Amino acid sequence: MSVPPFDWQSPAAPAEIAEMATAEQKRAGRVTNMKGVLLHSAPAFRLFSAVLPLKESLRSKLGARAVDVYSLAISEDSHCLLCSLYFRRALKAHGVDPDAYVPTADEAALIEVAHRIAAEPATHRAPPPKALKALEVKYGADTVVAIVAYGSAMLATNRLNTTLGIPVDDDLLPSEEASAA
Repeated sequence: MSVPPFDWQSPAAPAEIAEMATAEQKRAGRVTNMKGVLLHSAPAFRLFSAVLPLKESLRSKLGARAVDVYSLAISEDSHCLLCSLYFRRALKAHGVDPDAYVPTADEAALIEVAHRIAAEPATHRAPPPKALKALEVKYGADTVVAIVAYGSAMLATNRLNTTLGIPVDDDLLPSEEASAA
């Protein structure tokens, strides 16, 4: 099943949906395929948009690159092509080759947490990753909770994209072709 993006520019589109899409276009410069599909349901759109302030908070504490490394690890572990391509492109924008870089200590810890978040539930019988404790010592419990909450939301985003078969955005396709080579 592949749900097409909602035609929010149609005269028949509900005003609330058109306003949400216009605000998203103003915020991000466009409405991605994922956000377009979410526009079929205003509550779903709001739910997935609500993670943005949390993501920005983590970017200010950990750095944008670290959050993108974390997001990519979750996306690749959960096999979401759309999100993986998005975050591979984000790393390239940081000047990082996603296939050949050495993560910082914080990024390595975030990758370890990402593996746990994206793991099958049966593997959760093991104790929490040691990386969480290292991150807590450095950043505090509030940041660790935010890291795991954001990672869980990222996993939900990956599942949404793969379950609904949301197509890869056209601007990510060159990245897809390059990663397949």
